[in-house]
Amino acid sequence: VQSTYVAAEGPDGMYLIDQHAAHERVVFERVRAEVESRTPRAQSLLEPVIVELDPEHRELLESQGELILGLGFLVEPFGGEGYILRGVPGLLARGDPGQAFLDVLDTMAEGGGFESWDERAAYSIACHGAIRAGKTLSEQEMSELTRQLEECQQPNTCPHGRPTMIHLSSGHLEREFGRR
Repeated sequence: VQSTYVAAEGPDGMYLIDQHAAHERVVFERVRAEVESRTPRAQSLLEPVIVELDPEHRELLESQGELILGLGFLVEPFGGEGYILRGVPGLLARGDPGQAFLDVLDTMAEGGGFESWDERAAYSIACHGAIRAGKTLSEQEMSELTRQLEECQQPNTCPHGRPTMIHLSSGHLEREFGRR
């Protein structure tokens, strides 16, 4: 629906699933598990990227370097403000890896209402790696997203607390269509 919502049938009615919020939840939980188990899915870059970090980014990288490495970023100093990026989390491999790295650092620095650095880091990857609203998904992609959401520990909300889905019970549908 509107290349944003997935309509799915469940045991007691139907669900409208916000594809971005749902995928954020899926990615958030996956990244948190990878950080906790120290098994990030890093994608090596064919061509390393040089990024220049401002003082805030450098301080964040210095204080949270182990966590950032644990996310799957392979980054090392390259003189002055320059850093060479040799790998990124697999979810961020598409697009501009340097900009994705800077965006993740920005999101981590903002905090986003999360108490721990682990949660900030996982949210920043989820935010930048999630399927966007407006992206047309295939039937298989919608089914897979729905299955992954069902497996989440907290499937009803995105990491910020927005609903991932709206449930319309069979009884509600019957009332709306005058069948009861």
